[in-house]
Amino acid sequence: MARMIPLIAGLAWIGAGIGPAWAQGPSFDCSKADSTAEDAVCASETLSALDRELTRVYSLAVKGPNMTDDRVHDLRAFQRGWVKGRNDCWKSSLGVEHCVLQEYVLRIGEIRTEFADARSEDGASTGPFPYVCEGMDVPVSVVFISAPEAIAGLTWLGGGAVLTGTPAGSGSKYTHANTTFWVQGDDATLTQADGQEVTCSRDAMN
Repeated sequence: MARMIPLIAGLAWIGAGIGPAWAQGPSFDCSKADSTAEDAVCASETLSALDRELTRVYSLAVKGPNMTDDRVHDLRAFQRGWVKGRNDCWKSSLGVEHCVLQEYVLRIGEIRTEFADARSEDGASTGPFPYVCEGMDVPVSVVFISAPEAIAGLTWLGGGAVLTGTPAGSGSKYTHANTTFWVQGDDATLTQADGQEVTCSRDAMN
């Protein structure tokens, strides 16, 4: 089933204001789409771009020099389970589009985190980058995706957020509703939905 991590997803931009550079379909044949989730992907250039990026990082992981038979078996099995979860988004109280976006962003982040080969080539996604935030025992993991607007996928212990880029006087600002992640150099400010604001610093990658 689609996972129900408490996640904030900004979707007002899906399918709107997208330039011709993003006028591509997903990695699969839309004429053979057989779920409401796949229909949603085919109807949205943003979700299509996320599908292409997931296919790219998954392929890098599967074909990478560090992959073993056991790990590729586990990855493929988990990916089949992920597809089933994505296709269960028709059941989600978030709505199909919100749920599908969440699933793609989380899965791209998971693969990039677990498989170094998925980070071996430049693409639409970068990260994950650990941000140490005051008052939070575990770093916030952040993946940035350009698909086609700037997207920041944040996960932390017990929750997360999917935010989209918004104009800022300096740095890069990502927001949805009352949640904001404002990056300025190696520092950032995270404002959560309850209004709590914490300062964060990007930790050095191992």
